[in-house]
Amino acid sequence: MSELLLATEGGQIVAFDPSTDQHSWVFHSSDDEAMMGIEAHGEHLYVASLSRIYKLRLSNFSKVAETEFYELTPDFHQMQFYDGRLHVTSTKINEIWIYDEDLQLVETHVVAPPNPKRRIKYKKNYNHLNNIIRHEGRFYIDLNWLTQKQYASSGVLVYDENLEEIERFEFGWETHDFQFIDGKRVAICATSDKGRRVKHVRRSGLMVEGELVFEHDSDEAFCKGLCYDDEFIYLCGGRKMERKHRKKSNSIIYILNRNDYSLARKFESADIKAVKGAIIRP
Repeated sequence: MSELLLATEGGQIVAFDPSTDQHSWVFHSSDDEAMMGIEAHGEHLYVASLSRIYKLRLSNFSKVAETEFYELTPDFHQMQFYDGRLHVTSTKINEIWIYDEDLQLVETHVVAPPNPKRRIKYKKNYNHLNNIIRHEGRFYIDLNWLTQKQYASSGVLVYDENLEEIERFEFGWETHDFQFIDGKRVAICATSDKGRRVKHVRRSGLMVEGELVFEHDSDEAFCKGLCYDDEFIYLCGGRKMERKHRKKSNSIIYILNRNDYSLARKFESADIKAVKGAIIRP
């Protein structure tokens, strides 16, 4: 099993060894905000709270640089590094923000909402962007809401290398961390606590090519981070709690066998708070 770096609801970055359950807190946000975005590049680690991005040294996790604290929060989610640029989902405002290696903002890109002709209004006409990846020359952006129906179908927006839209396709529900594993499309499917408003099946787990191949108790946990090594896939999240209490929520990690998606083991910790993002430690 590989060592993981976890971004947590409590504002910490945690180094975690799933083979021994040993863990250590290696960085803490100064802004009292949950950490979610996490990406390693070269000798550095980039991590994001909802309103600020930090650049750290991987060797000792000391801080190299940080952005300003955005008072009107972009609600940063996940991010990926390509061609000398850090691509970050700015979820609350339907945009991709692109930074250079020194965390200077060099470009912003507006993502068309479900209805481009209507004024963008939070939770009514936005996409809830979760992550952005590049695969075989195309960018793929996880859209938690594909349409104007909150808590309905999710989807994926496909861009060319110039961030020009090619297509959108439906994929799962309340999805997080869309990726490709072994050439197959995968994402985490989740179920909101708002049961009366849910417009999809009440199931949660790992979706592969449209099929839920691993399911966990929807009332137990909500997962948002997905990473993998040669043998295992790690679904990372936390025990469900009311939003105002989430900073106290236990972390939960489902460790799946990569060859057949069966559960190898489940880890839960009260010391590590709910996980919002995860990568394999370089």
